[in-house]
Amino acid sequence: MSVSLALIPVALTLRVVMGKKNFENFANSMQVKEPTNFRNELELVRTVRKAGYDAEKWLGIIKTHIDGDKQFITWEHVDGKWQAIFTKLDSREMIESFMHSINYGAGRNVFDSTAVGYSARPIQLAPAAQLPSYPTNFRDGELLFRTLKEFGVNPLRQDDAIICKVERSVLTFRQFDDHPFQVEIQNPPDLKTIYEYLSDVDEDYKRCLQDMVYQKLIKRAAEKKMSVESEQVLEDNSIVITLNVER
Repeated sequence: MSVSLALIPVALTLRVVMGKKNFENFANSMQVKEPTNFRNELELVRTVRKAGYDAEKWLGIIKTHIDGDKQFITWEHVDGKWQAIFTKLDSREMIESFMHSINYGAGRNVFDSTAVGYSARPIQLAPAAQLPSYPTNFRDGELLFRTLKEFGVNPLRQDDAIICKVERSVLTFRQFDDHPFQVEIQNPPDLKTIYEYLSDVDEDYKRCLQDMVYQKLIKRAAEKKMSVESEQVLEDNSIVITLNVER
């Protein structure tokens, strides 16, 4: 699986300008976490599947699709509890419906915040005039502008800000005194886009690592006077190589 910059540049752009730590903080700020009282992973997976959803291991977490292949939520083990991770862009109705389905599948209330008459609280983004700011790694405005331009997002200077539009998001960079630039994000990307991007990177990384190991193995085999008798690609895309030792 390869990364398509045309489809998901906003996650990649933010990762470049924010740096790893700030990007992770931004992603966390977009999350809505609902703790559960599942005793362990096995109980969680069985309950989710009984409720009619899937539960797949993915990037060290568990992913559950809620609208075909287009929309999903994740489950993470945080502070000793399994938590359902929604985003601030998910609708109130969707969150309520999903939590009700999981409770029904479990035959009890598994969400800590679920009680009689409980209604999932509406989540709204701040208005454009009150958008939160996130730090970047850039202190030099010229370097930031050049980086964005070389990245292909066509930044513009407006008053004391640098502005660029990436997909549906508008990124506004401002600097106060000699502190690093802050970025305001209007119409931020949802975590699903970010997770999909990370998944693509993970797949490409594994593929590149496999190719590097393969090339190194073939080179070392030739140095030791060994030849390749056969190669077999398995269902999980791993490769089994049979070598002949020449005497």
